[in-house]
Amino acid sequence: MLNEDKIRLMTKAASFETGEGKEALSMNRYFRGDYISLQLIFAWLSFTVSFALCVGLWGFYNMEYLLTNLHKMDLPALGKRFAFLYLGLLGVFLLIHYVVYHLRYQKNKRNLAVYHQILKRIAHIYQMESKNGSSDFTSGGTRKDDNATGI
Repeated sequence: MLNEDKIRLMTKAASFETGEGKEALSMNRYFRGDYISLQLIFAWLSFTVSFALCVGLWGFYNMEYLLTNLHKMDLPALGKRFAFLYLGLLGVFLLIHYVVYHLRYQKNKRNLAVYHQILKRIAHIYQMESKNGSSDFTSGGTRKDDNATGI
């Protein structure tokens, strides 16, 4: 006889493993601090590349002005302005990323707790079936009804 609760729970577990749980299960390999630090390093690298590209585009756009007025410009002051702009934007960018990945980690931990409860309920059902001997299959993988009829 089929156990509908077991089927329902196994379906929930399988859909979690293939859907949203795929990311949660891979995230579960890390401690919270390690996961957030790794994501912040990736965010820092992507921000640095993006900032460099934006500064390069700004330089190309203003190339004529820069070349004609290069001898009059205060280059250390320009460098300090870019450095302050970089650090300020980087701080805001990393703060936003920290909050986002911290919340994402917490959400996935809650989802994993629900998933582990489902797995515990499935294990409990299997224990009850083995205790009661109500499994439809023998240890060899054949149905009990097949053994009784000699098929």
